[in-house]
Amino acid sequence: MEWARTLRIDAPSGESLATRLTAALAHDGVRVRCTQTPGAPAYALVEGPQGVNPLELQARLPEAVWYGEAIIALAIEPEPPDALQPLADALGGPGAPAGVRFEIRGSRAIVEVEPSVTSPALVLQLADVELRRFHGSRRTELLAPLSAAVAAAVAAGGLQCAEMAPDRILEPLLELDRVE
Repeated sequence: MEWARTLRIDAPSGESLATRLTAALAHDGVRVRCTQTPGAPAYALVEGPQGVNPLELQARLPEAVWYGEAIIALAIEPEPPDALQPLADALGGPGAPAGVRFEIRGSRAIVEVEPSVTSPALVLQLADVELRRFHGSRRTELLAPLSAAVAAAVAAGGLQCAEMAPDRILEPLLELDRVE
């Protein structure tokens, strides 16, 4: 795939979200993967070939928030719950990292990270610094599907393996037509 975008849908949606998105974004070579988690926005990863303009697809889903790249969306549930507001101040207040959006939903924080702007590892390190003040911990859940490029970048950072790239991840390679 030549490009990838994440979209977010805040409106309550039924089981047919994946079907609805796939139908709305139907175009040669476009792939859509969706996730829905109770108490969180729905996210979709839309990937397409070079001949398809992602801006054309945006007009088909005006109710969705489209990001200019594939993002990482996380739900962070701090323990103790008193740590939620300081977490909000650190990741969503003045002085928060660029490329990070933060909102509180119930007892969890929804954190959206643009990996081209801010490292997701930095965001989690900042969350852990705040939680240490409370002798706390966190439960983290991935909310949005990851593109192969984002998954490779996260793996490269975590494994300290600079040569990790999307063309070295087996799963996307097995999806190619030329692989038997």
